[in-house]
This record gives sequence, structure tokens and C-alpha cells, in this order.
Amino acid sequence: MAYNDDFSEARSAEAPQDFSVSKFVAYKGPNYYLDRAALVCNVFIAPGGKSAGYYVDALEHAFPDLGFAAPEFTSRPFERVIDVFAETVMQILRMDIGLPLKHYAISYDAEYFVLAVEYWDEYVAEDSIHAVSALFQALDNGEQATVALKFREQFAKLQKQFDRTVYGGPTISSLLEAAMKLNIPFFYLRNEGDFQWGYGKKQVRGKSTVFHTDGIKDTEFTTLKDAVKYFLLDCGFPTPIGKNCFTLEELLAEVQELGFPLVVKPLAGHKGQGVTTDIRTPEEATKAFQAIVQAAQEAGTSFDGAIVEQQVYGHDHRLLAVNGKFAAALLRVPAFVVGDGTATIGDLIEKENTRPERRDNARSPLAKITIDDGLVGYLALSGLTLDSVPKANERVYLRRVANISVGGVSINVTPTIHPNNIQLVEDIAKFFKVNCLGIDVLAQDITKPWQEGNFAIIEINAGPGIFMHIAPAEGGSVDVPQMIMRSHFPKERSERIPIIAGNYLSQEFCQGLYEQLRAIKPDVEFGALTSEGVAFNGRHFHKHKRHEQNVRIILRNPKLDIACFQHTKDNIFDDGTFHVGADITILDNPHYAEEILKRDTLPDGITIEVHDEYLALLSTALEPRLVMIPSEQRTPRGRQLAVLQAITPLLADLLVKYDT
Repeated sequence: MAYNDDFSEARSAEAPQDFSVSKFVAYKGPNYYLDRAALVCNVFIAPGGKSAGYYVDALEHAFPDLGFAAPEFTSRPFERVIDVFAETVMQILRMDIGLPLKHYAISYDAEYFVLAVEYWDEYVAEDSIHAVSALFQALDNGEQATVALKFREQFAKLQKQFDRTVYGGPTISSLLEAAMKLNIPFFYLRNEGDFQWGYGKKQVRGKSTVFHTDGIKDTEFTTLKDAVKYFLLDCGFPTPIGKNCFTLEELLAEVQELGFPLVVKPLAGHKGQGVTTDIRTPEEATKAFQAIVQAAQEAGTSFDGAIVEQQVYGHDHRLLAVNGKFAAALLRVPAFVVGDGTATIGDLIEKENTRPERRDNARSPLAKITIDDGLVGYLALSGLTLDSVPKANERVYLRRVANISVGGVSINVTPTIHPNNIQLVEDIAKFFKVNCLGIDVLAQDITKPWQEGNFAIIEINAGPGIFMHIAPAEGGSVDVPQMIMRSHFPKERSERIPIIAGNYLSQEFCQGLYEQLRAIKPDVEFGALTSEGVAFNGRHFHKHKRHEQNVRIILRNPKLDIACFQHTKDNIFDDGTFHVGADITILDNPHYAEEILKRDTLPDGITIEVHDEYLALLSTALEPRLVMIPSEQRTPRGRQLAVLQAITPLLADLLVKYDT
């Protein structure tokens, strides 16, 4: 946290209401205020009001369970109300699910504080700041009696709003958090609906755990569950025999061929939806088939068939491979309740749903148990209803399927899986050019080798969810997101390309730089942004009206070896720099706003400062040195030539450093 202590008590005659917020600007990357994406706004707080301690006490009293007494609130005395306001905003932006957002900065401009907060979704962040503004106004007006209820309702809406954003899914948010921990830059490609991790030729683009590096045909193949089944059988992998059927007559004929018990499931199903197990009569098979057809009609989708296959008894497991290697194993148990001898099943479900683990948000280990026809029907098979009273300590299962999304319980069994089963996972994964592969199996005992029987592969999935491995209901966490990030970027900076940034980099300078780079690497792909717009390999490409979009265009080039960006004070105030870090920063008589380029130079990078009479190289890797510029060369063009001469010896090492 950083702020400016220049606090003036001057106020206009028509001052706005305390804690009113205005003039929001969203930066998608480093900017004047923070070295990362930031939402910036003005906050008005008149001097002479209630103390910071008043608001801290009021928040702790009103929200004892929402973390307003967290360490950041008590680690140091608050001398300003704006600090408490900013900390509260950050607490809300974490959405009560531990999002890795903690950085902010406070400065002062005329009669307003300027607050810059780290964020993911611009609209959720702005709405959150407005909500905190209203909260503090209510506290200021002494409305503590009603403020808690009102704000909880507003906070719940903000959480749902966040869940609907591209950042809201547990899988993608965990991947982004892993990237942040590893200092891997990422940004959202709105037009494509994908995220991009890394820059240029090092980039990886994707959504959830499906990446552009995955084989399109292999990813598509995993959705053809009947074809995959035959493929697995051909390879000798343990898979129940079955067939995809398009008509009821075809299905009943296959039922006659296979015998009972059976499973019927939709070809394109997921999360256990539409799966009927333990089928023992043609009538049950007919009902299951008709339910799948009806579900497709209600969803407005085409009916792709229903798979009927032999029933295999065992416990449901999700085995995961990352980059062809075994990563994790999870046992999934169907939702259940444990009787106490007095409560009904309905009451026990209601009590179970109050557990903190079943908060049913984007990062809770367990989902709510929903009472629906499937649950009621499954109970009926055992002669039970919601009004039945189980005996004390009696476990009553509520569904056939064990999917986490319908209340199933996840248990990490990674440490106990048999080595032969690990080898099975890797043997299957080698046939698919898919980074993240989920393999669903039924096994009586995962600690025993699959060759002993009672083991069957039910299906495989490209792009499986991974948060359940991070936060299982039981057992330790497996950091799958970091495994995935490291599979794409195996070592530090393997996600980056060399970047040169400066406040004045002419087209002529960039052309000279390109020629020097070609002498080192003839096929180099070089992207440059000057006042003329984007150029690739010395040829003008395009000039977008937004500076940040021009930077994005260059970094999105999947062949890019090295980039050079000009950022003027106007660019910085309007859009920020967008890219994270630079290896060489060139400052030519900089404006104070342009000094942030020095702030964002990588720790082992080089800063070149050019003034009218001299050129200075400053670096942690090089001894600082000063070069005097002859008087006849103290023109903008002369200074640029001097800089080009200074960095030319560094270019080869820079390309080698990034293996470009």
C-alpha cells in the first residue's frame, strides 16, 4: 500500500457527500498508479469526520464473520479513514473466496483521494466500490442497525455477478492465481473469449483447461464417447462393453444382447447429468432413454444418442493427467446424510447444507444438496422418502452419481493409488495431444492394480475441472493449476520474450533496431509500436485508436521473438503500458508520468537515461556508465542513434537469454 501524504483541507463550496466515488478508469495492465491492472477512481472524504477507528469498530461489529477484522485491519494503526475504505474494498474484491487481490495505492488530487485497486473484472470492481461507498455512508449516518442486512444482500449480488464473469469459474480462477504466484503475465482476449498467458511466441491461449496447444481432433475425439470406448477396447484398456443408440428399438436390442445390470447415459453428457445406473429391466432402460431424448428437446439441442453399457460396480474416481503425466486421483462419493435417530432425511439435508464446506460458491469444496426428482426417485428405490428417519449413525446415500456439482463428496487419494494405475493413466494420455486429461473410472479399491479386475474406465474428458483437486472435502490439496502452468512454462521467464520500452522511440530507431536484430537472427519476428502505430519486421501493420490494443496486437502475435514499445505520458495516463515489465527501458528527457517505465523494468534489466548532454546506462547486471553525447548530436535523432549504439551489443545476449 502506498499513498501521498499531501493532505489539503481545501474543499469546494459544493462538496460532494462523504465517501462518494467518481471518475472511474480501468487499466488493463501496469499504469501510473500500480504496476499491474488497476481500477482507479476519486473518493471524496471531508476532514474532521469520524475517526478511522470508528469505522473499523463498526465493520467488525456489523460483520464479525466476513473477515473485516482480518490482519490487514489490525496490523498497524489507521491514521486515515481512506485506508479503512481501501482495505474494505479489497476485502470485498476477494469475494470471500480468497481471490489473490491485495494491492492498492492511494494518492491525492485537489480535493479528492485517488484510489487505485487491483482487480480482475472491471464491472464487478466498480460495483464493489460503489457498494462500499454506500456502506460507509450508512455507517457515517449512524445506520448500523440496518446496514449489515442491506450490505449482505448487496454482497451476495456481487458474488453472483462475479460468478457470471469470465473470471468466475473455479477452474479458470485457480489457473489465473497459479499464474500470479509464478509471475506469469496473462490477459483476457475479449473477442476470442480466451485468456492468454505469456507473450509472443511463448504464449498459450485457452479457456478453462482447454488450450490452443491441444490437438483439435483429439479434443473433439474425447467428446465422441462411443468412439472413445471402442478405441480404449482396441488398446486393451479396461472399459465396459456398450453401444450408442439412436432409437428405442436399437437400444432395447442392445439391452437384450448385453444383459443386466446396465447403465444408460447421454452421448454428450457431463457432470453426471442424464446418467441412469443399475438398470435391471427393459422398462427402466426405456424410461432412461426417453428422459435423455426429452432433455435434449427441452434444451433445444439435437439428440446425439444414448450409450447403453454394462454396469460395473465400484467407487467413482477421477484420475488426472497433466502433460502426459499422472497428476492426481480423487475418490468421489455420492451425496449422503448420516442419521441421528430423530431427524428426517429432509431435515438432515437442510442441516448438511449449512456446513461451511457447502457454501456453494465458486471455490467451496462441496456443493449444496439439491432436492429434485432424481434425489427423491433414488430414495424411493430403497423404500425411503424425505420424511423417513434414519437410525443413529446410519449413512443414507441420496443419489447414484457422485459428481461434486450435485453434492458429492471428494476425497484426495493421490498418495495411495497403485503404481500400475498411475501407469494406466499415462498410457492412455500418450495417445492424446491434450494437456489436461480427466479419466473417470470405477474401482473397488484404487490401491490395487487394475489388472486384478473390478476396475473400468467410464469415460475420458479433455478440459476437465481441476478445483476439486485443490480443495477436496477430505485429504490434502494437490496444486494442479501450478502443474499446468509449469507444463506450459517449465522455468522462470519461459513465458516471456525480450521487451524494450521507452518514452520516445522513433520509427527510424525501431527500423535500425530491426536491422541489428536481423544481423543476429535473419528470420527474427520483430514487433514495434511507435507514434506511427504497429509495425512488424519494419513494415507498417495497423494503428488502433487505443494504445493498449496496439500493445495487445503485438503480444498476441504467436511468432513474435522480440517487441519494442513507445509509451508517452498521454499513453500512460489514458491506457497504461499494458505489458508487464521490460528488459531494456529507454527514457529520453522523461515526463514524471513516464518515469514509471523505470519502475517496471525487470530486476535484472537495464535502464538507459538520455538527457540533452549525456547518456547513462544503469543496471544491476552492468556497471553504471555514462557516455557524453557530442554537442552536434544533441538532437532527438542524435540521441536515438546514441541509444541504438549503446544497446546493440546487448541484443544477442538478450535473445539467447530468452532462447528466441
